[in-house]
Amino acid sequence: MWHQVDTLFQKKKPFSLSLSILFLFLSLSSLSIISDFSLLLQYNRPIHMAHSDHSLTNLLCLIILIITNLSLNYILNTLLFKIRPFIHPPTSSTKREESAMKFAESVKILDQSLVSPPPLSSGEVRSSLPLTFFDMFWLNYSPVERLFFYQFPYSADHFLDFHLPIFKSALSVALSVFYPLAATIRRRQPDGHFEIATTDSDSVTLTVSEYEGAAFDFLEISGDHSRPVEKLLPLVPRLPMSPEEQPLLSVQVTLFPNYGLCLAIAVHHAACDGFSSMQFVKLWSAAVAAGLRPDGSSPQPPAPVIDRTVIPDPRNLYLQMEKGVLDERAKEKKVTSGIAGSVFATTFTLSAPEIGRLKKQMQVKAAEQGMRSFHCSSFVISLAYSWICLLKTRRITDGDGAAHVVFAVDWRRRIRPEIPANYFGNCISGCFAKWDAEELLAKDGILVACAAIGKAIDDLGDDAHESMDGLVDRIGKVVPWRPLTVSGSPKMGVYETDFGWGKPRKVEVISTRETGAVALAESRDGEGGIEIGVILPEEDLKAFAKHFAAGRDW
Repeated sequence: MWHQVDTLFQKKKPFSLSLSILFLFLSLSSLSIISDFSLLLQYNRPIHMAHSDHSLTNLLCLIILIITNLSLNYILNTLLFKIRPFIHPPTSSTKREESAMKFAESVKILDQSLVSPPPLSSGEVRSSLPLTFFDMFWLNYSPVERLFFYQFPYSADHFLDFHLPIFKSALSVALSVFYPLAATIRRRQPDGHFEIATTDSDSVTLTVSEYEGAAFDFLEISGDHSRPVEKLLPLVPRLPMSPEEQPLLSVQVTLFPNYGLCLAIAVHHAACDGFSSMQFVKLWSAAVAAGLRPDGSSPQPPAPVIDRTVIPDPRNLYLQMEKGVLDERAKEKKVTSGIAGSVFATTFTLSAPEIGRLKKQMQVKAAEQGMRSFHCSSFVISLAYSWICLLKTRRITDGDGAAHVVFAVDWRRRIRPEIPANYFGNCISGCFAKWDAEELLAKDGILVACAAIGKAIDDLGDDAHESMDGLVDRIGKVVPWRPLTVSGSPKMGVYETDFGWGKPRKVEVISTRETGAVALAESRDGEGGIEIGVILPEEDLKAFAKHFAAGRDW
């Protein structure tokens, strides 16, 4: 038992020693009480019963010692899981870097393999897909990296022997449906335009790793509290980016034996948007869950529509996008956050009651000020709230004193005729809002922010081509002012991915470290709240947290 305690707190030897001494003290106290009780019995028993009483007492002492130790060990494992983040004192940046380096060195690869879709039957074919103008916009962007943390109270050997075969088989099945994800993006001949090119050897790299440090660290790294991003990076699979040929999907599972696992997925954004990638993950998770259940049952999501002809291009926007993207590539320009040094990931949550209260406040204040009605959803409230907090934290404006926000809008149901909801690919464009920073920072700044974002959504209309026309240039113009950008959506249902291990403990997007975006997702409790993932330097994060807490009194 002492070894278990020291393993849990191998970086806190004095603390674990104190706990060990406490265990010993309590155990000896129990023994002393029982011994006193046995003496009392012996004084009041006939002599011929003394020896049997003594044996019975020894047995009782042994049982009490075992129960005491096991009980205290259970209490330690249960209660201290929740308080470990508060036990560790603040450390210097140098110590944090050393800690992150040690964490990375503790992640060891156990298995790495290529998983392919099943072979096609005679006469079947997986067609290559041309990139649409929606897809082409994302060609230069870094992969989207999403981490799913699950409770997994089994050993690494158990996963390798029992779960991994099902995991691989289910991945192969999912890739047979979402076959473009196993392919690569490259230029086709003879016109040189970009396509998702399929071959008989298409595959996805699946890496299985084990964290060899204290498995207890799983609970620290998968929480909502501030964590150095350097510690999360070893959990993320690599997706090579090459101008000639770009793979579209890579997967890594990192095991924290007997505690949990992290499933990390890197997806090239030019292949599909977040709604489509989550379709894939949900199909895969359903297949794994079915393989783990005795009856083989699991709800199946609808099959995707893999047909690029449903995206019309009457303005030939593809050529415009291709030229703009290649020009940016030639200049080696990349959308970045402008953040240097160590950064930390933290998740903030707006509960459903808080969102509802803010909605009512916006409606009342807008009516009092004679403002025209505007789109005011939970998404708008959460984005406006984040915008104000970030502006108060960093106060970055353009030359005219305006602050900017850019977010994605899904066109599947906006465009006419409608595109199928389960269309696989990109079907999003940028939506821009800006407002005078001084007004945003004033007393009713949250109302101003909601109105600016809501009006931008209302003004979109149903013409996706107009929204995409000149998008590369418009993004380029606002990038110097470091606008707030958004990754994800509460409508994606990221917490609905059950691989047979239950709901994720935590879902996190960390590719936002490249762009400075906030990541939005539905709250894990499923009660209508919204999670807001933020990656910032430590001092900025402290300021953001202060403004976020104060905003509850707006």
